[in-house]
Amino acid sequence: MQLRFFETFVCLAKVRNFRKAADLLHTSQPVISSRINALEAELGTRLFERSKRSVHLTREGRLLLPHAEAVIEITNEMKWLVGPNAELTGSLRIGVAGTIIHSWFIHLMEAFRSAYPRINLEILATTSAGVLQAVRDHSVDVGLAMKDKPDMMLRFEPLCAFPIAWVASPTAFPIEKATLNTLLDMPILTFPQSSLPYRELERHLKLHSKIRPNIHPMNSIATIVKMAGEGLGIAPMPRAVVREELGSGRLHEIKVDVAFPPLNFYAVTEVSPRMALKNEFARMAQQQARAWAEANPEDGLVLAD
Repeated sequence: MQLRFFETFVCLAKVRNFRKAADLLHTSQPVISSRINALEAELGTRLFERSKRSVHLTREGRLLLPHAEAVIEITNEMKWLVGPNAELTGSLRIGVAGTIIHSWFIHLMEAFRSAYPRINLEILATTSAGVLQAVRDHSVDVGLAMKDKPDMMLRFEPLCAFPIAWVASPTAFPIEKATLNTLLDMPILTFPQSSLPYRELERHLKLHSKIRPNIHPMNSIATIVKMAGEGLGIAPMPRAVVREELGSGRLHEIKVDVAFPPLNFYAVTEVSPRMALKNEFARMAQQQARAWAEANPEDGLVLAD
Protein backbone atom coordinates (compact mmCIF):
# COMPACT_ATOMS: atom_id res chain seq x y z
CA MET A 1 0.00 0.00 0.00
CA GLN A 2 1.33 3.42 -0.94
CA LEU A 3 1.45 6.26 1.56
CA ARG A 4 -0.15 8.71 -0.86
CA PHE A 5 -3.21 6.42 -1.02
CA PHE A 6 -3.64 6.77 2.74
CA GLU A 7 -3.08 10.53 2.54
CA THR A 8 -5.74 10.79 -0.14
CA PHE A 9 -8.12 8.59 1.84
CA VAL A 10 -7.72 10.68 5.02
CA CYS A 11 -8.06 13.98 3.16
CA LEU A 12 -11.21 12.84 1.33
CA ALA A 13 -12.67 11.49 4.57
CA LYS A 14 -12.30 14.93 6.15
CA VAL A 15 -13.50 17.20 3.34
CA ARG A 16 -16.00 14.69 1.83
CA ASN A 17 -15.62 16.22 -1.61
CA PHE A 18 -13.39 15.08 -4.49
CA ARG A 19 -12.77 18.59 -5.81
CA LYS A 20 -11.78 19.94 -2.38
CA ALA A 21 -9.52 16.95 -1.77
CA ALA A 22 -7.86 17.49 -5.15
CA ASP A 23 -7.28 21.17 -4.37
CA LEU A 24 -5.77 20.41 -0.97
CA LEU A 25 -3.48 17.72 -2.39
CA HIS A 26 -2.56 19.81 -5.44
CA THR A 27 -3.74 17.25 -7.96
CA SER A 28 -6.80 16.48 -10.11
CA GLN A 29 -10.12 14.83 -9.30
CA PRO A 30 -9.39 11.82 -11.59
CA VAL A 31 -6.18 11.20 -9.65
CA ILE A 32 -8.09 11.28 -6.36
CA SER A 33 -10.65 8.81 -7.74
CA SER A 34 -7.90 6.55 -9.06
CA ARG A 35 -6.10 6.42 -5.71
CA ILE A 36 -9.29 5.68 -3.77
CA ASN A 37 -10.29 2.97 -6.25
CA ALA A 38 -6.84 1.40 -5.98
CA LEU A 39 -6.95 1.44 -2.17
CA GLU A 40 -10.44 -0.08 -2.12
CA ALA A 41 -9.35 -2.78 -4.58
CA GLU A 42 -6.29 -3.61 -2.49
CA LEU A 43 -8.33 -3.81 0.72
CA GLY A 44 -11.19 -5.63 -0.98
CA THR A 45 -13.91 -3.35 0.39
CA ARG A 46 -15.67 -0.05 -0.27
CA LEU A 47 -14.44 2.81 1.90
CA PHE A 48 -16.84 5.52 0.71
CA GLU A 49 -20.49 5.87 -0.20
CA ARG A 50 -20.63 8.27 -3.12
CA SER A 51 -23.37 10.75 -4.05
CA LYS A 52 -23.52 13.62 -6.54
CA ARG A 53 -22.59 16.26 -3.97
CA SER A 54 -20.43 14.49 -1.41
CA VAL A 55 -18.95 11.24 -0.17
CA HIS A 56 -19.31 9.55 3.22
CA LEU A 57 -17.28 6.86 4.92
CA THR A 58 -18.68 3.36 5.03
CA ARG A 59 -18.43 1.31 8.22
CA GLU A 60 -15.15 -0.12 6.92
CA GLY A 61 -13.92 3.37 6.09
CA ARG A 62 -14.63 4.58 9.61
CA LEU A 63 -12.71 1.61 11.01
CA LEU A 64 -9.74 2.31 8.74
CA LEU A 65 -9.53 6.08 9.32
CA PRO A 66 -7.67 6.16 12.69
CA HIS A 67 -5.20 3.54 11.45
CA ALA A 68 -4.55 5.47 8.24
CA GLU A 69 -3.99 8.65 10.26
CA ALA A 70 -1.55 6.75 12.49
CA VAL A 71 0.40 5.49 9.46
CA ILE A 72 0.73 9.04 8.13
CA GLU A 73 1.68 10.42 11.54
CA ILE A 74 4.33 7.78 12.17
CA THR A 75 5.78 8.24 8.68
CA ASN A 76 5.92 12.01 9.14
CA GLU A 77 7.59 11.63 12.52
CA MET A 78 10.29 9.45 10.97
CA LYS A 79 10.81 12.02 8.21
CA TRP A 80 10.78 14.85 10.74
CA LEU A 81 13.46 13.13 12.83
CA VAL A 82 15.88 12.32 10.01
CA GLY A 83 14.85 14.17 6.86
CA PRO A 84 14.24 17.69 5.51
CA ASN A 85 11.07 19.50 6.60
CA ALA A 86 9.99 20.13 3.02
CA GLU A 87 9.47 16.38 2.51
CA LEU A 88 6.77 16.08 5.19
CA THR A 89 3.25 15.58 3.86
CA GLY A 90 -0.21 15.21 5.34
CA SER A 91 -2.39 17.52 7.41
CA LEU A 92 -2.53 19.07 10.85
CA ARG A 93 -5.81 20.16 12.40
CA ILE A 94 -5.60 23.35 14.45
CA GLY A 95 -8.25 24.77 16.78
CA VAL A 96 -7.78 28.45 17.58
CA ALA A 97 -9.64 30.95 19.74
CA GLY A 98 -10.72 34.27 18.23
CA THR A 99 -8.44 36.45 20.35
CA ILE A 100 -5.37 34.75 18.88
CA ILE A 101 -6.75 35.00 15.34
CA HIS A 102 -7.08 38.76 15.85
CA SER A 103 -3.47 39.13 17.04
CA TRP A 104 -0.49 36.97 16.01
CA PHE A 105 -1.99 33.87 14.36
CA ILE A 106 -1.24 34.99 10.80
CA HIS A 107 2.48 35.18 11.68
CA LEU A 108 2.36 31.61 12.96
CA MET A 109 0.64 30.41 9.77
CA GLU A 110 3.26 32.08 7.60
CA ALA A 111 6.15 30.65 9.63
CA PHE A 112 4.77 27.11 9.68
CA ARG A 113 3.93 27.05 5.98
CA SER A 114 7.39 28.32 5.16
CA ALA A 115 8.99 25.53 7.22
CA TYR A 116 6.54 22.76 6.23
CA PRO A 117 5.12 23.68 2.80
CA ARG A 118 3.51 20.27 2.14
CA ILE A 119 1.60 20.03 5.43
CA ASN A 120 -2.01 21.16 4.99
CA LEU A 121 -3.33 23.14 7.95
CA GLU A 122 -7.04 22.74 8.69
CA ILE A 123 -8.26 25.57 10.91
CA LEU A 124 -11.19 25.46 13.33
CA ALA A 125 -11.93 28.97 14.63
CA THR A 126 -14.13 28.94 17.72
CA THR A 127 -14.17 29.81 21.42
CA SER A 128 -11.55 28.50 23.85
CA ALA A 129 -14.15 26.14 25.28
CA GLY A 130 -14.86 24.85 21.78
CA VAL A 131 -11.15 24.40 21.05
CA LEU A 132 -10.57 22.41 24.25
CA GLN A 133 -13.55 20.18 23.53
CA ALA A 134 -12.24 19.58 20.00
CA VAL A 135 -8.85 18.50 21.38
CA ARG A 136 -10.55 16.14 23.82
CA ASP A 137 -12.77 14.76 21.04
CA HIS A 138 -9.72 14.28 18.77
CA SER A 139 -11.31 16.68 16.26
CA VAL A 140 -8.15 18.81 16.22
CA ASP A 141 -4.49 17.95 16.81
CA VAL A 142 -3.40 21.21 18.47
CA GLY A 143 -5.46 23.86 20.21
CA LEU A 144 -4.57 27.49 20.93
CA ALA A 145 -6.86 28.49 23.77
CA MET A 146 -7.38 29.38 27.41
CA LYS A 147 -7.21 26.66 30.06
CA ASP A 148 -10.48 25.61 31.70
CA LYS A 149 -9.43 23.02 34.30
CA PRO A 150 -6.57 20.64 35.11
CA ASP A 151 -6.58 17.65 32.77
CA MET A 152 -4.04 14.83 33.01
CA MET A 153 -4.80 13.84 29.41
CA LEU A 154 -3.82 17.23 27.98
CA ARG A 155 -0.53 19.10 27.80
CA PHE A 156 -0.66 22.92 28.19
CA GLU A 157 2.31 24.94 26.92
CA PRO A 158 2.15 28.66 27.87
CA LEU A 159 1.84 31.11 24.98
CA CYS A 160 0.98 34.63 26.13
CA ALA A 161 -1.47 36.68 28.15
CA PHE A 162 -3.78 39.38 26.81
CA PRO A 163 -4.39 42.47 29.01
CA ILE A 164 -8.03 43.57 29.10
CA ALA A 165 -9.23 47.11 28.41
CA TRP A 166 -12.72 48.49 29.01
CA VAL A 167 -13.54 50.20 25.71
CA ALA A 168 -16.45 52.22 24.39
CA SER A 169 -17.44 54.84 21.85
CA PRO A 170 -15.94 58.19 22.95
CA THR A 171 -19.10 59.91 21.72
CA ALA A 172 -21.62 57.70 23.53
CA PHE A 173 -19.51 57.24 26.68
CA PRO A 174 -17.19 60.28 26.98
CA ILE A 175 -15.65 59.28 30.31
CA GLU A 176 -11.96 58.59 30.86
CA LYS A 177 -12.11 57.06 34.35
CA ALA A 178 -14.78 55.18 36.26
CA THR A 179 -15.31 52.85 39.17
CA LEU A 180 -16.34 49.30 38.41
CA ASN A 181 -19.71 49.92 40.07
CA THR A 182 -20.32 52.87 37.75
CA LEU A 183 -19.66 50.72 34.69
CA LEU A 184 -22.09 48.07 35.86
CA ASP A 185 -24.97 50.52 35.43
CA MET A 186 -24.18 50.56 31.70
CA PRO A 187 -24.74 47.85 29.06
CA ILE A 188 -21.75 45.48 28.99
CA LEU A 189 -20.99 43.77 25.68
CA THR A 190 -18.98 40.59 25.96
CA PHE A 191 -18.21 37.07 24.77
CA PRO A 192 -20.79 34.23 24.54
CA GLN A 193 -22.03 32.72 27.80
CA SER A 194 -20.40 29.39 26.94
CA SER A 195 -16.97 31.00 26.56
CA LEU A 196 -14.15 31.06 29.10
CA PRO A 197 -13.74 34.89 28.95
CA TYR A 198 -17.42 35.21 29.92
CA ARG A 199 -16.81 32.98 32.95
CA GLU A 200 -13.78 35.10 33.87
CA LEU A 201 -15.91 38.25 33.60
CA GLU A 202 -18.62 36.78 35.84
CA ARG A 203 -16.03 35.70 38.41
CA HIS A 204 -14.37 39.13 38.36
CA LEU A 205 -17.63 41.05 38.78
CA LYS A 206 -18.89 38.82 41.60
CA LEU A 207 -15.58 39.22 43.41
CA HIS A 208 -15.47 43.02 43.23
CA SER A 209 -19.08 44.19 43.16
CA LYS A 210 -22.53 43.31 44.50
CA ILE A 211 -24.33 45.14 41.70
CA ARG A 212 -26.12 42.94 39.20
CA PRO A 213 -24.52 43.74 35.83
CA ASN A 214 -26.39 44.40 32.59
CA ILE A 215 -24.49 41.88 30.41
CA HIS A 216 -25.15 41.32 26.71
CA PRO A 217 -23.29 38.23 25.41
CA MET A 218 -22.48 38.21 21.69
CA ASN A 219 -21.36 35.40 19.43
CA SER A 220 -18.27 36.96 17.86
CA ILE A 221 -15.48 39.42 18.54
CA ALA A 222 -16.35 41.36 15.38
CA THR A 223 -19.93 41.85 16.62
CA ILE A 224 -18.79 43.07 20.04
CA VAL A 225 -16.37 45.58 18.49
CA LYS A 226 -19.00 46.76 16.00
CA MET A 227 -21.67 47.27 18.65
CA ALA A 228 -19.25 49.04 20.99
CA GLY A 229 -18.21 51.36 18.17
CA GLU A 230 -21.86 52.17 17.51
CA GLY A 231 -22.25 53.25 21.13
CA LEU A 232 -24.48 50.39 22.26
CA GLY A 233 -22.41 49.52 25.31
CA ILE A 234 -19.04 49.14 27.02
CA ALA A 235 -16.88 46.11 26.29
CA PRO A 236 -14.07 44.50 28.31
CA MET A 237 -11.85 43.34 25.44
CA PRO A 238 -8.28 42.14 24.95
CA ARG A 239 -6.44 45.32 23.98
CA ALA A 240 -4.83 43.48 21.06
CA VAL A 241 -8.25 42.87 19.50
CA VAL A 242 -9.24 46.56 19.49
CA ARG A 243 -5.82 47.98 18.71
CA GLU A 244 -6.87 49.54 15.39
CA GLU A 245 -10.10 50.98 16.81
CA LEU A 246 -8.23 52.57 19.71
CA GLY A 247 -5.65 53.99 17.31
CA SER A 248 -8.29 55.48 15.02
CA GLY A 249 -10.33 56.95 17.86
CA ARG A 250 -13.43 54.92 17.04
CA LEU A 251 -13.10 53.43 20.52
CA HIS A 252 -11.39 54.76 23.62
CA GLU A 253 -10.28 53.09 26.82
CA ILE A 254 -11.99 53.79 30.13
CA LYS A 255 -9.62 53.39 33.08
CA VAL A 256 -11.31 51.39 35.83
CA ASP A 257 -10.34 51.31 39.51
CA VAL A 258 -10.36 47.48 39.60
CA ALA A 259 -8.23 45.95 36.83
CA PHE A 260 -9.55 42.97 34.90
CA PRO A 261 -6.96 40.16 35.05
CA PRO A 262 -5.24 39.25 31.75
CA LEU A 263 -6.49 36.24 29.80
CA ASN A 264 -3.86 33.48 29.63
CA PHE A 265 -3.55 31.33 26.51
CA TYR A 266 -1.84 27.98 25.90
CA ALA A 267 -0.94 25.55 23.15
CA VAL A 268 -2.96 22.44 23.98
CA THR A 269 -2.21 18.90 22.80
CA GLU A 270 -3.30 15.46 23.84
CA VAL A 271 -0.72 13.47 25.79
CA SER A 272 0.42 10.85 23.28
CA PRO A 273 3.59 8.94 22.38
CA ARG A 274 3.41 10.25 18.79
CA MET A 275 3.76 13.99 19.21
CA ALA A 276 6.69 15.23 17.11
CA LEU A 277 4.83 17.33 14.53
CA LYS A 278 2.19 18.49 17.02
CA ASN A 279 4.92 19.52 19.44
CA GLU A 280 6.71 21.34 16.64
CA PHE A 281 3.58 23.36 15.86
CA ALA A 282 3.11 24.11 19.57
CA ARG A 283 6.78 25.17 19.82
CA MET A 284 6.41 27.50 16.85
CA ALA A 285 3.19 28.91 18.33
CA GLN A 286 5.02 29.60 21.58
CA GLN A 287 7.86 31.26 19.68
CA GLN A 288 5.52 33.49 17.66
CA ALA A 289 3.39 34.40 20.69
CA ARG A 290 6.40 35.43 22.74
CA ALA A 291 7.95 37.43 19.91
CA TRP A 292 4.65 39.23 19.37
CA ALA A 293 4.18 39.93 23.10
CA GLU A 294 7.72 41.29 23.45
CA ALA A 295 7.15 43.58 20.45
CA ASN A 296 3.73 44.71 21.73
CA PRO A 297 4.02 44.96 25.54
CA GLU A 298 0.79 46.96 25.91
CA ASP A 299 -1.19 44.30 24.05
CA GLY A 300 0.45 41.07 25.20
CA LEU A 301 2.42 39.60 28.08
CA VAL A 302 4.87 36.70 27.97
CA LEU A 303 3.76 33.75 30.11
CA ALA A 304 6.42 31.98 32.13
CA ASP A 305 6.91 28.24 31.59
